[in-house]
This record gives sequence, structure tokens and C-alpha cells, in this order.
Amino acid sequence: MIEFDEYIDVDKNEIPYSFEIDLAGEVFEFEVNYNQAHDFFTVDLFKDNDTLVIGEKLILNRQLFRNIVNIQLPKVIIIPKDRANSATRITYENLNETVFLYVGETDE
Repeated sequence: MIEFDEYIDVDKNEIPYSFEIDLAGEVFEFEVNYNQAHDFFTVDLFKDNDTLVIGEKLILNRQLFRNIVNIQLPKVIIIPKDRANSATRITYENLNETVFLYVGETDE
């Protein structure tokens, strides 16, 4: 079973913004965006100045990048979760309050 003890800290006050993050020993750049009209977040993912993913929507309890096959993707699982099980979707109000982007190691 995958343990999700760590999470990616998202600073909503800085959106849109990007930051570097170490995932499984590799450095990636995350860019976080917010669609104010429809109250949802997306992330773009870059590595070594290469664009890996653009506009991945954050969906509660659904693994990021799950439908993308690319060996350059992080060797971790990232899932937006609400540990309190009170949210039904990710919103501006609950991201990084009760909903966090949890990171888990894969078995690979």
C-alpha cells in the first residue's frame, strides 16, 4: 500500500506561479494556475526546460498525469486528497486547507 505522508505545498496567494520541486530525486518545475470563472486549478509540468504536461486539472482523489505515458514524468504518485473526507471537489477555499496534493512513492 502506498503511504501519502508528504504533500506539495501550494501557495494560493501566488497563483499563477511556478516552483521547482524534487520528486524521487529529480527536479521538476510545477506551474499552478487557477480558473476563477469555474473555480478549478490546473498544473503544468516541466523538466530540464522541456514541457511535459500542460493544463492538468486537479480532480479530487484522482492521480495526476494518470493518462500520460512519458518516461520523463515523476516516479511518484500525486493525488489531491481531503483527509477529512468532507470535500466533494477541489475549490479555491479548500485547496491547501483541507485538500492537499499528496505524494507517494511508486513500486517501480
